[in-house]
Amino acid sequence: MEDFGVIIACCYQDYLFAKGCCASIRHFLGNVPICLIVDGTFDTKTLQEIYKVKIINHHNIKNQFLRQRSFGWGLTKMIAFFESPWSSFLFLDADTNIWGNIVQFADFQNYDVVIDKPCYGYTPEQVSEFFFDVSAVEQHFPDFPWQQYQNDYFCTGTFFAKKGIFPLKEYEEILDFHQSHPGIFKYGEMGFLNFMLFRAAHEGRIKLTSEDFQVIAPDFSQGELKKRFGFDRSTHPQPLVQNNDAAVIHWAGPKPRLETKQTYSQPMDFARRQFLYQEQGLTGVRADLVLKVEDWLSLLEVYKNKFLKKLRQLRKSKARLLAPARKVNSKQ
Repeated sequence: MEDFGVIIACCYQDYLFAKGCCASIRHFLGNVPICLIVDGTFDTKTLQEIYKVKIINHHNIKNQFLRQRSFGWGLTKMIAFFESPWSSFLFLDADTNIWGNIVQFADFQNYDVVIDKPCYGYTPEQVSEFFFDVSAVEQHFPDFPWQQYQNDYFCTGTFFAKKGIFPLKEYEEILDFHQSHPGIFKYGEMGFLNFMLFRAAHEGRIKLTSEDFQVIAPDFSQGELKKRFGFDRSTHPQPLVQNNDAAVIHWAGPKPRLETKQTYSQPMDFARRQFLYQEQGLTGVRADLVLKVEDWLSLLEVYKNKFLKKLRQLRKSKARLLAPARKVNSKQ
């Protein structure tokens, strides 16, 4: 496929998975180009050298508006629509793995966007919980018939898309609305990206279709995941792809840290070991020790961010409580 690549968005706390994601791409898709959109200033040099990965970050992004307002949870991936190195791309969250020849689902000759087909439909209450407040959308965007696409909204951890399908001005307006009306669009970008895609499709500005290619790990038992994404029993286990199977495995819930009990992590374990062998030549117990240290550092970053978020919330609450007292004192 010409002028096509894979784009991954990541920050420091999920960089350990981004490395595994890149390894899975190399294992199943060969030398397809890869680009990492990095939120932060941590070192990515080794990944760049081993897999020839392009980097987009705060320093080299071209558009000033995107630099100022499109980095962070739920925003970083949106940069792909405007500054992708290629005219078409597959986007992946960092906590995903490629399994099989996933590019068989791309159809850029006929469509601008290929999204995942949900396994089940949604009630209006579920749309409001996972995507956007339907009553608020009816109020603020009365021309968008959200019910028409009620069973098509998808988890935005992966999708195929063409660069430039949205005007930058439209994205600016959505971010302004999102900021002034918090809580209407849910889960980072998932709500407003679904809204933007289906509104553009409804208005005839893009051609959109869906295929069943994303496997959201929490939606299946570990036994089901192990059966589909299994490995042989050799000394150095290899993935067993059955009947030309292809999917993006997305650990949207519990994260696939090494040998965790919370989810089936073997595909990510394999991919992270692949990268570590390429990087340092490590295998066996020594490799697993390094990966476990990565896991602990990642968890520390998660807990640190949660603590800082809670601290900011407490400061805001304290400021609101003190505000009336300041007004009274100023009048006296």
